[in-house]
Amino acid sequence: MSEVGASHVTGTRVGNALVVTLGRDLGGATMEHFTRVALEGVQQGGATVLVVDASGVPFMDAHEFHALRQVLRMAGVLGARTMLVGLQPGIIMHLMECDADVDGLNAMLGLDDALRSLGAEPETSGG
Repeated sequence: MSEVGASHVTGTRVGNALVVTLGRDLGGATMEHFTRVALEGVQQGGATVLVVDASGVPFMDAHEFHALRQVLRMAGVLGARTMLVGLQPGIIMHLMECDADVDGLNAMLGLDDALRSLGAEPETSGG
């Protein structure tokens, strides 16, 4: 698990998946920390699935959304299957009004459905 100050970006391993949970604020160093947690979790941590949980984000502008999409694309280039979960309806409406690029974005309402859809397998202990 990884977390930093007020940014509240947390990465948690769930089997072969890395779930990165975003906090309320995506500005400043938070996006840099999110990028580092996500990409290091895929490249160095061996996660084959990256799920970004945005359910705690009350507002996201088009610039922040673009930056988030870039991280998802980079993780895809590294070989991970990616999914965005938990976008608030108000954020979706705002992004649509701003003509944000949502083409090819994999998204679901909840984390359980996303993990199941992406085939994230829980680790089992032998015995």
